[in-house]
Amino acid sequence: MAGRPRKLNRKLEEQILELIADGLTIRQVFERPEIEYTWSSFRKELLNSDELMMKYNQAKQLAIDLELSSLKDKRLELEAKIESGEIDAKAGQNLVNLFKLTIASSQWSAGKIAPKKFGKAAETLSIKSDNSQPLTISWSK
Repeated sequence: MAGRPRKLNRKLEEQILELIADGLTIRQVFERPEIEYTWSSFRKELLNSDELMMKYNQAKQLAIDLELSSLKDKRLELEAKIESGEIDAKAGQNLVNLFKLTIASSQWSAGKIAPKKFGKAAETLSIKSDNSQPLTISWSK
C-alpha cells in the first residue's frame, strides 16, 4: 500500500461518508485498503470543518436508519421461522432474547447519534413560559 495522502480530497471524503452511511464502523472504514487515510487525520478535518461535521452526522443518521430497517427485516424473518416451526421454541426464545439485546443496543446508539429523533427526550413534552412563573394545569369536576 502506498503512503497515506496528507490532504483529504472531495472524492475520498465522499467515499468515507458513503461507507459510514452504509453502516460500517469507523474502524472498518479506515481499515479498508482503498481508504488511504487515517481516522486521526479525518477526525482533525471533522473538528476543523462545520460542513464536514454536518455531513458526517448526516451519514451517521443514515446508518442508524439503515440499521433500524435491517432490524425490522430480521425480526420479521425470525417471527416467520418461529411461526413455521423451522426454529424450535427453546432456540426461538434464545434468539428472541439475543434480538432484544441487539435492539436495545441499536436504540441506545440511535439516541446518542440523533437524540431529537430517537432519544428519550423525543418521548417527553416540554413547555416553557415567557417568564419564571410555573405552568399550572388543573381539571374541573
